[in-house]
Amino acid sequence: MRKEVILYFCIYLLFISCSKKTELSTPDIPQLEFSFNSITIGRLASKQVVGVTTNVENLVCETGVDWCVANYENGEVVIEAFTNPNADTRAAIVFVSSGNLKKSITVSQLGLNSYEGDIKGDIKLEVKKATASSVQPGAEIKYSFDGNFDKGYHSNWSNTATNYFPIRLTYEFENIPTMDYIIYYPRKIGVNGNIKEFELWIATEDNPTLTKYGDYNFNGSSASSRVTFSKAITKPATIQLVVKSGAGDGQGFVSCAEMEFYRKNPDNFDFLSIFKDNSCSELKPGITESDVMAISNDFFKDMALEIFRNEYNQEFRIQEYRPWQDPAVMAKVNRTSTYSLRDNPTGIYVTAGEEFVFFANNPYHENVSILIQDLENGFGGNSYPVANGLNKINVTSGGLVYVMYHTKDATEDPVKINFVTGTINGYFDSQKHNTEDWDRLLSNAGYKHFDILGEYAHLTFPTEKFRENTPDGLALINKYDELVRLEWEFMGLFKYNKNFNNRMYFHVDYTDSYMYSTSYRTAYVTGTMNELCSQNKFATSPWGPAHEVGHSNQTRPGLKWIGMTEVTNNIHSMHIQTSWGNQSRLIVDGVYNTAFNNLLNRGIPHNGYDGDKGVFVKLVPFWQLKLYLLDALGKDDFYKDLYEYMRNQDYSQATNDGFYQLDFVRAACRIANLDLTQFFKAWGFLEPVDITVKDYATKQFTITQNEIDDLKAEIAAKNYPKPEHSNIFEITDNNVSNYR
Repeated sequence: MRKEVILYFCIYLLFISCSKKTELSTPDIPQLEFSFNSITIGRLASKQVVGVTTNVENLVCETGVDWCVANYENGEVVIEAFTNPNADTRAAIVFVSSGNLKKSITVSQLGLNSYEGDIKGDIKLEVKKATASSVQPGAEIKYSFDGNFDKGYHSNWSNTATNYFPIRLTYEFENIPTMDYIIYYPRKIGVNGNIKEFELWIATEDNPTLTKYGDYNFNGSSASSRVTFSKAITKPATIQLVVKSGAGDGQGFVSCAEMEFYRKNPDNFDFLSIFKDNSCSELKPGITESDVMAISNDFFKDMALEIFRNEYNQEFRIQEYRPWQDPAVMAKVNRTSTYSLRDNPTGIYVTAGEEFVFFANNPYHENVSILIQDLENGFGGNSYPVANGLNKINVTSGGLVYVMYHTKDATEDPVKINFVTGTINGYFDSQKHNTEDWDRLLSNAGYKHFDILGEYAHLTFPTEKFRENTPDGLALINKYDELVRLEWEFMGLFKYNKNFNNRMYFHVDYTDSYMYSTSYRTAYVTGTMNELCSQNKFATSPWGPAHEVGHSNQTRPGLKWIGMTEVTNNIHSMHIQTSWGNQSRLIVDGVYNTAFNNLLNRGIPHNGYDGDKGVFVKLVPFWQLKLYLLDALGKDDFYKDLYEYMRNQDYSQATNDGFYQLDFVRAACRIANLDLTQFFKAWGFLEPVDITVKDYATKQFTITQNEIDDLKAEIAAKNYPKPEHSNIFEITDNNVSNYR
């Protein structure tokens, strides 16, 4: 019996030994078997080994993807996967072959979202009931906590009463252990009612009397805002906002898409036990790999291990975001439209349904938020306030992520944010990237839109259009910078130190509006992208963007009285077009001849002309002033000084828009130090007129003969010299040399 046992044991050992060799017992039939036919690899870079049983030699491995490589070594397939930077799990197939024999191993690698369950979202608190002291029927306070961001609360539309403000929004709670913060979401469309100044009053179960907690100001921002309590409120019973001012005409209004109340989740990992600050972007000094591996939370262990190994992608995931001045500040100073709100792109995009996790070192600035924008759905998007520390957002609508950080003076400290999830799209910034970076960044961009930043301009155009038309992104954005800079220079912003402290925003538009300028941006329909993404085409045909930026820069009302909306902005268009060596549009389109034949010395009021090439005919005298005073006489500061005059003029005495036209004549003579009344008379500026002008809006435009006579007398009393040339009204781009 003992001999039989020994025999069987020897046979077993022989079998085991043979199974580990690369030859099987039937060498004439090619065979290939794996210890595993599928494997799952963690998100970080790592290797896994799959055992091989085979009777063939010279096995070759291939994967067909660049993030996963495999090799056959010493009877094993060694599979190596690089770190997965994406949100979703990804897959590859490893093919192992020799001649006609071919088998596969399926490889799955976890993505960032695989660990989302390890991050607990904060606990949203239920509102028991709410009341408002002013209500518009159909927009009751109940709509401010129903979870629907498309329908919200609005105060009564009749806001003329002297006691309209303050308006009290009161929210009541039951059986709430603690409350840590409040989030206010303004309306998604429009600004009426966006909250400005308010007081916060709180009552608790232990102290049921409302007590003032503090004073706040959301500044009428369209971004969501947050109030974080320095210490959690215990057993809150009532939260009341006493709103003292809001955005809108007259006294303003109060509106709210949603008001949310939260308690921090006590079950989350204490990340400050291992990370240096609330951005979770650096480990504490002295932290070892053993400390990292001991972290019980897989999400934080993964992130900490990447940072420890210097494998974390910091180029776009971890950045400091500076404050930018609220564009309304310089728009008020310069009497123009507002410049961009998108000066802080992140280079990150998210998709609908994604759990978006990021960390911020934001200890002092409550009103910092992120905005998620998909331009296919229009300008705007959804905004979320940025908390100090952990932020977890359930993304309802995907897009590119921007940091909204706007203050009055923009002197505050930057905010450091670590976007752990989301996908890197990148952006190009001429202030820190070079021509060599362009191909790298653009080729790695995975989202449908891409941001290019310059010193003065910011483009968000389709990624594919850049790939098709833009071999050098630096050259392209430099040209857009030049456009904006030249318009600023023409307006005297550099001379008078009144530069805008935001960029001009150019973005693609998916409507049929072609091109337009409005608050915070200029927009361009998709059909223009091939031209606008090509530096050569843009340089030789810049009229459209120069025209739209000219709209944004129109000084109102001094150079934008009724009837001039599509006229005086084209002073800028002409300046850009001709400065870049292109022929004057007034020459190419035969506008001068039309103007000379139909308006000049015809006794027709300038603003009353509605004939052929109307807005361009009206443009001629404005451009002739540039040709004569700047190009012929060398008075280079004429328009700079004229714009500055318009920026500072007190227009409180204006009775209708006719005043602004007469004041333009007055200012032009004074700044040129010439009596230009003959010129303005020839072009109809000094003709009596009493008409209704439709120009987007409709207004009365009146100039009386008495007003004309008074102005002429006023100019005559100044004893300005007459121009050396009596026929200034005949100057064109082609005959300037005759006037030098």
